[in-house]
Amino acid sequence: MLDPIAAYRTAQVVSASRAGQIVLLYQGAIRLGTQHLAWLERTEIEQAHRSSIRCQEIVAALRGSLDLSAGPIALQLDQLYDFVLRRLAMGNATKEARPTEEALQVLRGLLEAWQAIAARPAEATNEVSLETAPRPSLGAPRPSGSLVEAGSYAAGGARR
Repeated sequence: MLDPIAAYRTAQVVSASRAGQIVLLYQGAIRLGTQHLAWLERTEIEQAHRSSIRCQEIVAALRGSLDLSAGPIALQLDQLYDFVLRRLAMGNATKEARPTEEALQVLRGLLEAWQAIAARPAEATNEVSLETAPRPSLGAPRPSGSLVEAGSYAAGGARR
C-alpha cells in the first residue's frame, strides 16, 4: 500500500533545488531532535534513542557532503557539525535534554540561513558565494576554538 506521506516527502525532495534539499534535511534533523526530547520526557527510551540516531544520521550526511577545500567557512561548518553530533550523542547517551537542546539551537540557526538562500531566485542561488551567504546568529555554546559564524554551505564533493 502506498504511504501518502512518504510519497509527498519523496516528491518534495525530488523537486527541490539543492538549497531546498538542504533545508529539508535541516527540518528533518530538527524534527527528529525534537521528537527525541519528547520521547525522553515521556521516558520512552527506545523511541528517544531511535529519534536521536536518525537525527545524527542526517547531520552526518550533511557533514559528509561538505567540500572542505571550498574555504574557511566550510571548515567552520564542519566543526559546527562535529559539535552538533557530539551534543546529540551526549544527549542520547546520558538521556538528558540539555545537550540535544544545544544541538537543536545550532541547527535552527543554520536552517534559518538556508531558508534565506533557498528563497532566492534560482539565478541568485547559483551565484551565492561563501562571502555573501546569510549568516545566522548562533547563540548556542561554541565548541572549543573560535567558531564565530557559519551560515553558508560549501557543498559539492566528498569530504577531504
